[in-house]
Amino acid sequence: MNIGELISIKTVSDDLPQTRYSTELKIFTCVQLGDFERLKAEIDKVNATIVAGNISENPVTQFRYLAVSTITLATRYAIQGGLNEKVAYDFSDKFIAKVDRMNSVDGILTSLACDIIELTKTVAENRLKPKQSPHIKRCISYINEHFDDKLTVRKLAEICGISPDYLSQIFKFEMGENLSSYILTRKLEYSKELIAKGISNKEICETLKFSSPSYFVTAFKNKYHMTPSKYKLILK
Repeated sequence: MNIGELISIKTVSDDLPQTRYSTELKIFTCVQLGDFERLKAEIDKVNATIVAGNISENPVTQFRYLAVSTITLATRYAIQGGLNEKVAYDFSDKFIAKVDRMNSVDGILTSLACDIIELTKTVAENRLKPKQSPHIKRCISYINEHFDDKLTVRKLAEICGISPDYLSQIFKFEMGENLSSYILTRKLEYSKELIAKGISNKEICETLKFSSPSYFVTAFKNKYHMTPSKYKLILK
């Protein structure tokens, strides 16, 4: 079977109820486990069809929003499966940027199918790689638990019991990006959860210690190629 045919997505109608959460969970769990063969089997069980709600009157926009929300969820499960967060977020960013340029429903669906499969394989490959060092694990754990703190390299170095220069060096080596960039990415990822709860840009800015609402909006747009307001529309 061509991988572009693995997933067929239709809009909800009276005769076609929306895909159940339990079915979605099984599919995303395959991503989390890096289980490509089971992924194909689970999709086959639902007749290769995922049914979505009506998000937009424009078909292309409908499926573009659906693809973005689907890949966003898939990358979260990939991270839970042990995939490096930068790798997962970069994967998501590239997909969103690619889909944003597409004007064909078939193209969007084919790209979604291919990328979910690629993501699942990446999770599987990652399971064979060495894990993070204790210092980096502690650093990441602290960041994930203190989004609402003003996080600096010096403060994190104190938490880890090493010098700021050494932390920056090993973080870059193991994670593939600068610590400051990683902190910004994590705050922006958490901001998505706050946006979903209906929290305003001003409140998000205050909660996550952004310098201003305008800086938050700019950083969000640079990262995800859409404004927080546009992202909020995807969630409806």
